[in-house]
Amino acid sequence: ELYIEDEDYESLRKSIDKFKNFNMIALASKLATHELLEFRRISAYVYRCNKKWSQSIELSKNDRMWKDCIDTANESADAEIIENLLRFFCETSEKECFCAALYTCFAHVRPDIALELGWLNGYHHFIMPFLI
Repeated sequence: ELYIEDEDYESLRKSIDKFKNFNMIALASKLATHELLEFRRISAYVYRCNKKWSQSIELSKNDRMWKDCIDTANESADAEIIENLLRFFCETSEKECFCAALYTCFAHVRPDIALELGWLNGYHHFIMPFLI
């Protein structure tokens, strides 16, 4: 509470990493609507630490924190979550993010999904190295 009132996000993040014996989900819920971006990122991080992959990714999407989205999806190792993120990047024409997600999460992406999304969205040059 004190770190939030003082807007000291660095100390809050260190405290979260150091102490795990508190209601993390309640903290994440509270921080999800905070006005400062770093506190919302901490909220996504707390969800990620608690394996709430979808909530973490949604928060990161809303703040356009693409690297956080990609890292969370990769950590989840869930093919469905990763596929949904790849489709999101295609729908929003974030081709660089599509490429980054494809290569970061390559171990969890089925080749037919990569080929389908690359074909439908004209990202052939992004998927060829993945397929090779």
